[in-house]
Amino acid sequence: MYLTSVFFHIIAACLWLGGMLFLMFAFIPGIRQHPDKVNLILRVSQKFRVAGMVALVVLLITGVIQLEYRGVQWTLKYFTGSSFGRIAGMKILVFIAILFISLLHDHYLGSRTIDAWKNNPDHYSTIRLRNLSRLMGRVSFLLALVAVFLGILLVRGW
Repeated sequence: MYLTSVFFHIIAACLWLGGMLFLMFAFIPGIRQHPDKVNLILRVSQKFRVAGMVALVVLLITGVIQLEYRGVQWTLKYFTGSSFGRIAGMKILVFIAILFISLLHDHYLGSRTIDAWKNNPDHYSTIRLRNLSRLMGRVSFLLALVAVFLGILLVRGW
């Protein structure tokens, strides 16, 4: 069970990080001059949203399974009283932040940004929304890298 959990955890992390890398470094730059880029971003984002949410759910379930396997006690004392507990606690907090940003971005800010971009692409508020949306994606990506690093610390030690 543990090895299966680790396998799916790594696959889900690859999907999450790889998807964000693809969007940031290939897709968005690749369509920069495309005349229908707003609709392309909308369609691709909607597809990745489903895959991303599945990946996050898998990461949550498999992460809990792995912590249970390692004997984590779900108490504040445990998460503050040992090195493993502190790192696990930090990873949980980072994951919660990623989840919050993703939900906010995917289900609120992203749709507002696309609508504004379609209706008034050069307006100051549209540019501000686009910049905020981009920033949230980058923060989520950086937090995902932190989560990977914390995961390595959990299995390999400091």
